[in-house]
Amino acid sequence: MIICGCMARLKKNNSDLHDLLVDYYVVGMTFMSLAGKHCCSDGYIGKRLQKAEGIIEGMLMALDIRLEMDIVVNNSN
Repeated sequence: MIICGCMARLKKNNSDLHDLLVDYYVVGMTFMSLAGKHCCSDGYIGKRLQKAEGIIEGMLMALDIRLEMDIVVNNSN
């Protein structure tokens, strides 16, 4: 639910980044297919995805939310 709220806020403020995240993670489009859809390079798609992921991560940090995977990731480092 929390991530859904963050995604809704991203859609309100930057629908392009929201749509990019949905196409990549939900629909399962590849970098190359996203590049074709958005008429840009796959490298640019990677940078845009990183920006979108960073925005969501920042929202979670601002809300002081810990995900279940955070424990696993922190223990593996």
